Amino acid sequence: MKIKAKELTKDNFAVYGQFNDMLDKASAGFGSDAFIFYRDSIRYAAATPVLGLSTLSVKRDENFQVMAMEYHTHTAEVMMPMDDDMILCIQKAGSEDEPTPEDIEAFIVPKHVMVHLNPGVWHYMPLPVNKEEVNVLIVLPERAYHNDLVSVDMSAKEVFIEI
Repeated sequence: MKIKAKELTKDNFAVYGQFNDMLDKASAGFGSDAFIFYRDSIRYAAATPVLGLSTLSVKRDENFQVMAMEYHTHTAEVMMPMDDDMILCIQKAGSEDEPTPEDIEAFIVPKHVMVHLNPGVWHYMPLPVNKEEVNVLIVLPERAYHNDLVSVDMSAKEVFIEI
């Protein structure tokens, strides 16, 4: 099965969470000639008081195959591609057994755009669009990748992303 990656818009992404171009100078901000602080661009309600800021480096897979999907039951996840656009494969929260290939959507997330995934949203690791590798800033409560993670192997389902 092939899934066409589409442009990220407020309308087509709202069911999954929120996003913001973190370098958008038209965003709400305050300051002076020396600085402008662009405040509260993404709201994050943490499940715990301790957040972990991590970097995920993903090498390009020429097949763009979705090998696994995961979700966090109690935790939102924030991602921001730092050096390339990324493809983000997701499916709505609610299907806890495993994702359905027909319901997976793929979005092209431009670099410097921060994406906030609501708890329960199925997702695959981001894939680089233009370069051999993409580095992605990940924000999760500390150790959520260990104690709040459900993962399913999708390799046998043969789901591929088309750019």
